[in-house]
Amino acid sequence: MVILVPMVLLDRNEPVGSTATILTQLYDEADETIDTETAGLLLSGLLSDTVVLRSPTTTDTDQVIADRLAETAGVDYEEYGKELLQQKSKLGEKQPREMVLSDFKEFEFGSHYVGIGQIETVEQEVVLEQRDAILAAMNELVTERDYTVLLLLVTDVLAEESTVLIAGDHVDTVESALDTTVRDQEAVLPGVMSRKKQVVPPLKNAFR
Repeated sequence: MVILVPMVLLDRNEPVGSTATILTQLYDEADETIDTETAGLLLSGLLSDTVVLRSPTTTDTDQVIADRLAETAGVDYEEYGKELLQQKSKLGEKQPREMVLSDFKEFEFGSHYVGIGQIETVEQEVVLEQRDAILAAMNELVTERDYTVLLLLVTDVLAEESTVLIAGDHVDTVESALDTTVRDQEAVLPGVMSRKKQVVPPLKNAFR
């Protein structure tokens, strides 16, 4: 299906958690009705971007739009979001290296080259039961790409916390930046959901 979006998207930036929220607003501004299927697609994007409205990037506007889209689509957004994330991750079908790189960003903090991956899931144990193989893949990537450190956030969207796996050097810097203790290349980060807002800024400051 093709979504017909009102073509007002020249350069529009708003402090919301999802582009789907802005798209819904554009429909409203063009006085266009959002049908059931389109509402479902927009809701999928919104819930994915905001981790079912649990990410710190979520705004009140996202919440209002999600409620409205869910009503139009005829779904409970909490249950739908959980199912969406289960399907999105498909963790059982991925190899360890693919898990690490599926949602991955690289950063230069001064002279330090840092990689940070993230897996958002409602089945954290599916990832952590493969931690040895995942850490082996992470160690290989550190060597191949000359990272100072590589982090993988395994984010439990229902528990609203992340377990971080770490490969490379400067573990003490990571501990200080994230206010945690790393044991056997692993640490728990209560309340951490957003790589962009909760992990990157303190690491950037710590590695300067």
